[in-house]
Amino acid sequence: MRPLHSRVEVIVDPIERFKPDSASNRLKLDDRPSELTLTLERRVAQVFSAAKFRPVLRAGRAPTLEARLWRLRNDLAMPAGSSLAQILERSYSLLSDTYRSEYFYKNLIANKIVVGRHRASNVVMLNEFSIGGSVADCVFLNGSSAIYEIKTELDSPEKLHRQLDSYYRAFSNVFVVAHENSAERYLRELLDTPAGLLVVGPRGRLSPIRRARADESRLDVQTMFNALRQGEVEHILTEEFGPLPPVANGLRYAERLSLAQRMDPRSFQRGMQAELKKRSLRADKEFITAPELLPLRALLLQMNPTQAQAANLSRWLQLQEDDGVLPISQGKAV
Repeated sequence: MRPLHSRVEVIVDPIERFKPDSASNRLKLDDRPSELTLTLERRVAQVFSAAKFRPVLRAGRAPTLEARLWRLRNDLAMPAGSSLAQILERSYSLLSDTYRSEYFYKNLIANKIVVGRHRASNVVMLNEFSIGGSVADCVFLNGSSAIYEIKTELDSPEKLHRQLDSYYRAFSNVFVVAHENSAERYLRELLDTPAGLLVVGPRGRLSPIRRARADESRLDVQTMFNALRQGEVEHILTEEFGPLPPVANGLRYAERLSLAQRMDPRSFQRGMQAELKKRSLRADKEFITAPELLPLRALLLQMNPTQAQAANLSRWLQLQEDDGVLPISQGKAV
C-alpha cells in the first residue's frame, strides 16, 4: 500500500485584506461557562489557540496559558515533573481520541499534507482566510492552491453551498474535510459541485472519498482583489501594467480595482497565488517539522514565528512547574 500522502496527490496539483463525554453534557458556546464547568475535552481544545500562544513567541512566557496547562496536568493525572511539551502532547492525544475539535482537523491536514507530502518549506498555510462573505478554514499554496473547509462532527452543512460559492470566486480547488461518519451526508451535499471530499477515520487517517475538479468558471477579480493586502494588489498590477500612477488615498481603492478588472480572472488568480505564496515560513523548516511539535504544527504555520520567536517557544516547552512558575495553589483562577 502506498503511503497516505501519495493518495491525495490531486489536492495540490496544478494549480488580510485590502480593506468522550456525551453530547448532552456539552455546553453551548453561547453559555460562556466558567472553566470549572467545562468538560475536560473542551478545556483542552481551548488551549490550542494562536491568541494564547502569541505571548510565548513575543516574550517567552505566558502565565495565563501556563496556569491552564498546570491544571490540565493534574486533570490528566500526569506526574509533577511533566514539562509543558509533555502536557501539550497528552492533551492533543486526548483530542485525537475523544473530542475532535476544528483544531484537530486543521492539525491533521497540516501534518498529513503540508509536512507529509510537500515539506513545510514549500507550502504556505493560511488560516481563517476571508473570501467574499465567507472565511476559509485553511488555504494551502505550493505551486498551486487549494481550500480545505472543515466540518466536524458537531457542524452542519447548512452554510456549505454559500461557502463554496465564495471560495470558487477566488480558488479553483476546494475540499471538504469531514468525519467518516458524515461521509454519505456530505457526498450528497457535494453531488452537483466540483468540490472534493476527504474523511477523517480511525487513528487520524485522512482518506480521499471524492476527487476535486478544478473550476475556474466562477473566478471573480473583485473577490480576489478584496482578499489581498494593498501591497500585494499593487505588485500584481505593476507586473501587468507597469508603474502605477500616484493617486489620492480616498480614490486608491476604486482606481486600483478598476485597473484590476481589466485583467483576465485567471491571470489575476495567478498573481494572487504568487503573492500569497510570499507569506512563507520565517522559521527553519526543521523546527516546524520537528516530531515533538506535532500538536502545535497548525498553530506554527498560522503564527509563522521568526527565528527568535521559535527559540522562545522551544525554551518554553521545556518548562516544568518549579522553573520559576507560581505554584497552582498560589495562582489566580484562570
